Amino acid sequence: MRRCVALSGLVLLSCCAITPVMAAGRHVSARHHGKPNTPRPSDRGTPSFAPAPDAPPAPSQDDGLSDAALLKGLPPAWTATILDTPPAAAEMQAGGKVAGTGSGKEAPQRASARTSLSEAQGARQAAPSADRILIPVPPHMGIAAFHSGDRFIIVVDNAEPMDTSAIRGDGIFSTLTVRTLPDATLIQVRLPDTRRLYLSQQAEGWVLGDKPPPGDDYADRRVINPRPVEDGILYPMRRPGRVLSISDPASRDRLLVGTSTMDDGGILSLREGDGYDVWPTAEGVVVAARSPDIGMRAEPEGALLSGDGKPIPDRGAAVYASDVDLKWLGLLDLPVSGLAKRYHDALLAAADSDPAHRFARRLDAAKAAFSLGSFVEARGILTVALQDDPEESALPGVGFLLAASELLCGNTQGAAGLGGPWPDGQQRATQVWRGLYLAASGGHDAEAAHLLAKDFARLRAYPGPVRDMVLPMAAEEIGRYGSQDDVVALDDLPPGPAYRLGAAFGQLRFGQRDRAYAAFRTLADDRDPVVAEKASEQRISLDLADGRITPDGAVAAFGSLLPDARLAGRDAALRLLQADADLRMHRWNEALTAIDAARAGPHAASESAAAPLLFQALAGIADTGTQDIGTQGASPDSLLHDAAMLKAHRSDLPPGVRKGEILVAYGKMLLALGLSDDAAQAFSDAIPMLESPDVRALAGAGLANADIDRKRPQDAMDALTATDDQGLSDDVKATRRRIAARIALATGDRAKALSVLRGDRDAASLDIVARIHEGKGEWAAAAGDVRKLAEATIPQAGPLTPDQQILALRLASDASRAADRPMLDWIANRIGDRPMEGDDARMFRLLTRRTDSALADAQMPSAL
Repeated sequence: MRRCVALSGLVLLSCCAITPVMAAGRHVSARHHGKPNTPRPSDRGTPSFAPAPDAPPAPSQDDGLSDAALLKGLPPAWTATILDTPPAAAEMQAGGKVAGTGSGKEAPQRASARTSLSEAQGARQAAPSADRILIPVPPHMGIAAFHSGDRFIIVVDNAEPMDTSAIRGDGIFSTLTVRTLPDATLIQVRLPDTRRLYLSQQAEGWVLGDKPPPGDDYADRRVINPRPVEDGILYPMRRPGRVLSISDPASRDRLLVGTSTMDDGGILSLREGDGYDVWPTAEGVVVAARSPDIGMRAEPEGALLSGDGKPIPDRGAAVYASDVDLKWLGLLDLPVSGLAKRYHDALLAAADSDPAHRFARRLDAAKAAFSLGSFVEARGILTVALQDDPEESALPGVGFLLAASELLCGNTQGAAGLGGPWPDGQQRATQVWRGLYLAASGGHDAEAAHLLAKDFARLRAYPGPVRDMVLPMAAEEIGRYGSQDDVVALDDLPPGPAYRLGAAFGQLRFGQRDRAYAAFRTLADDRDPVVAEKASEQRISLDLADGRITPDGAVAAFGSLLPDARLAGRDAALRLLQADADLRMHRWNEALTAIDAARAGPHAASESAAAPLLFQALAGIADTGTQDIGTQGASPDSLLHDAAMLKAHRSDLPPGVRKGEILVAYGKMLLALGLSDDAAQAFSDAIPMLESPDVRALAGAGLANADIDRKRPQDAMDALTATDDQGLSDDVKATRRRIAARIALATGDRAKALSVLRGDRDAASLDIVARIHEGKGEWAAAAGDVRKLAEATIPQAGPLTPDQQILALRLASDASRAADRPMLDWIANRIGDRPMEGDDARMFRLLTRRTDSALADAQMPSAL
């Protein structure tokens, strides 16, 4: 049942479509100096649920709520003052369009808007609900949302009158209070337990609920990633609102609040700076300013935090937006000299530590090495530390640091822990490193590009040595595989060839082919060997795709790059490009050789990158081998080589339909080579992987043929039965009937074999029927069947294959035993003077030679 309630301009909805968003951290109370009963925020974001001194009791559901009762939820001293608006917004507000002085005086335009909103809200009817609340905030107004003590607080940055005369509520929202101040609207909800509230934006306003919004992945919500700038620390927002100053209801501390008019998410976890704390938020930015010098102003790009209008001398602790960056990786916003000193001091502290603090000091040293870009040292320090204290590996932050170090050392396999899974509360904070891992391991490139694009700005705020390593990786991954929305993250890249390379991939991906080609051609001469090699690869690939060079020319061009690729650690990628060019020319064995080279060595290609090409090469070898079976000029040595190549690589293919199809072809090749035991194993392995009834039935037929050759007729019949299907095509049914006839012959039931093959004109069927007649001494019938087979098989001109010669000799033998002179003449004329080999030639001539009496009889006029 759908239930709605008007709550002072708020509508509670029990079922409504919501855009998913990320809740902002935990319930964290503000600092409170000189007030011992006020909870202090923990650096871990630990929930605090002590009620504020002025917290109201939960109102009864049966009692009407007056304005006075609502206002008890906020202290009388809680006021809001607008400190700043974005420059663009300030221009729009010229002429008193929007008041921003905090004086309580309202412009006529605001009063008019307030009246219309009030009338619209007053028309809503009250009804109980406990699920979600719709806060009808106009698009031009920004909000911020955060926890303080046991309360969830929403600040709307422009006052609008709200009708509070018909409020009813139950459940968690029964404690909701609203207060309209001269320059803001303040909303709070008392939280009776540890549950989270979730905030998301939709067309009608903002939705607040006690469950994640339905629809999208809530962990994928956008968040605010701060970054140091020349004037302080910028909290970027797509469309920032105003900056206000309010008094916190729990601690009475001064809060600087930066609002957002779009769903930009909030800050993931608490940050402690010099003279201020940045609180976790569900939306916007909230700073508890302990120092009077700390201020915040609105900029077109977001909210800018500074110290008395000057850059903040920060230890780095307040820059990063998640515990992963600050606590798990230990990143600090310091110059390289400061990072080096930190590493030096941490090493000395670790060397001088006592056993009780030894692991903690070593962990500090590993983090310092990581921030300095000394990833090998970070891995080594942490590995030794865990050898002495292996129980510490259970800590998620320790494992994360080790996995990140392995990734940046080039050991993708050792970095597998970055792929997760991670608890719900950590997924959003860890996803950028999961994206880096997926980009390095391959196989999930689109997902990796999306994860990296979400937090690309966050990577830009990393210390220089780490940023210079991970940001080009992210830029290239986004450019190569990102969606159009993802590639927007590359619009404002730092200078440098590595970033121009990523931008060129983005241009290529979305239609700017000429610009991308020009960039690749320029970057091919760059002094950075990695950039130059990647750009050269791409230029050659574009030349091949556009027909400027042939596949042979591309293979040669890629080969000329091999020394540079080895120096850049990209020889595997280059080998795969060579293999792709070979595959275009159906040079399967050459392609397979290149793929094998790419999968070996210190920079081996990932299985996900090599597997598609490997499948294509092996499928080409399998198709060629099966087509050559029984054809004129086919070389047994070639067939044996192809079968050997398939055997060597069959274990490299992951199970699936494509592997099953390759194994079927491999089994046919083995059967043609007379290796029936190996063929039976290949068919047996293939059948469970196949999905198409016809392909399964053909694999069963191959297994049955192998079993017949192995003198196992009952196993052959079982293979046919297990792979039967009512929907098989006529051709497949005919093939299986011939095998059933062979099984009948193998068991001595000639009558059944003839019955099964009655009317079948296929060469294989004619051969079986002829053999049955030959076995029974019925030479005339046998000769007639063999002649039909010869007519279809032996050409009237051209050289004869060994099989054709044997068939001609067989027909001559059967016709001779049947004393069928016309049949002998027919086959003699069919063969003519074409040469036959060895004893077969002499025997054929002897059987088909006509004696003098036979010639006289042939020339005598007919009595008729």
